[in-house]
Amino acid sequence: MKCYKAKWILTSEDKILEDTALVVDEGKIVNLIPNSEVNFDAKYVKDLGNAVITPGFIDLLTQFQYTNVGKTKPNCLKNKLKRFFKNFSKNYNFAGVRADNYSLKWANILTQYFSFDRSEKLKSFDDGVQTAIKAGTTCVAQVSKEFKFFETINKLPIKTYLFFEVFSDTSEKSKKQFKDMRAKVEDLIQHKGEHTHIGIMLNSESGVHKKMWNLFSKYCRKHNMLLMTRFAESQDEIEWLEHGFSDIDLLHKFMGLRKISPYSKELNPVEYLNNLKVLTNKVLAANANYLTESELEELAVTGVKYIYQPYYSTEICNKKLDFETVLKYFKGNFGFSSQSFLPDKNYNLLEEAINADSKNTLGIDELIKYLTIYPARILRLENTIGSIKIGKDADFNVFKIEEGKDYNAIKENPQPYATYSCGRKIVKKNETRFSL
Repeated sequence: MKCYKAKWILTSEDKILEDTALVVDEGKIVNLIPNSEVNFDAKYVKDLGNAVITPGFIDLLTQFQYTNVGKTKPNCLKNKLKRFFKNFSKNYNFAGVRADNYSLKWANILTQYFSFDRSEKLKSFDDGVQTAIKAGTTCVAQVSKEFKFFETINKLPIKTYLFFEVFSDTSEKSKKQFKDMRAKVEDLIQHKGEHTHIGIMLNSESGVHKKMWNLFSKYCRKHNMLLMTRFAESQDEIEWLEHGFSDIDLLHKFMGLRKISPYSKELNPVEYLNNLKVLTNKVLAANANYLTESELEELAVTGVKYIYQPYYSTEICNKKLDFETVLKYFKGNFGFSSQSFLPDKNYNLLEEAINADSKNTLGIDELIKYLTIYPARILRLENTIGSIKIGKDADFNVFKIEEGKDYNAIKENPQPYATYSCGRKIVKKNETRFSL
């Protein structure tokens, strides 16, 4: 049993506790008691001083495999040749397309990633995980179509939700891919650890054939499985829905997919998936940058959970919803993703949330709920994580603040001093204490 005395505890349970100790036993929170009443043997007591404890943070969409894109250059001849031919294909397919085009930006990312060998991909993933955990993340929803990351994810000292990404371009391929993916997922479910969970990511409206939407939406409903998608995140996607073609076709060709056509034109994004009976409260939709106010209202009514990606939306999509708009339509029903392609990214969710709430619309205790209890509910993990509560796993962050300041001071330094997962210290002073 271990006792952590702190000046403040932001519980994410509508309580701010002062001069309170967190008591942990066998990875669980077993008590919350006033510091003055702590009477354990000194060797079991950690006095954190003027510190703030928060629940561990939850990132609703990560793609850590891309962490070193733009930083890792191919060394061996084979990878240099792969990069050369991918660049040639990209330049051929996207000739005349503006540099800030969404589809071209993704082609640039994939060009670099496709030239990584297996070890470089795994290192890129590992570097991303380490960086995120240093920033206080204790649960991630990782998106990838590559099964190679399963073993690494299954061994992580944090909670993980692995969403396997699916593309499809024809009805026949959709049937075969669905059958193959279903078999693989059901096999992995038998081998996953206690803290690993599995969902499905259907790439986007323009990247998935109607048949695949039908097959996987029914499958996920039947098996009570979460389904994620990128949603109305680019102008290319809006034009594709309206006209049946756009620059997104160039990206698909570059990726080896045939041209996909919408099953019906001139539908807005919400209508397009609603008609397929996809949108339910078990669906996580990322971005929605290009929806109108009325369409955002339509989306909210469906009960869909929302993933807010302010960094990614600005960098890749050329547009993002402002924080006040997200609050208006998805209050208590969204969480953040720290995904970024900047070279100096730190995957710090608290810093991202503070920057997003630039008008100080929310108090820090309420803002932190969008990094903790609300995304825990979205991932249906609120019984074990997301708040400081007796009976839950001891996933928490410690922030050191100056004497005389209160818990609001974590806005000045959003980097945790220490991070714990199931009562185990996994980060101290920005150094991880585990190996992958």
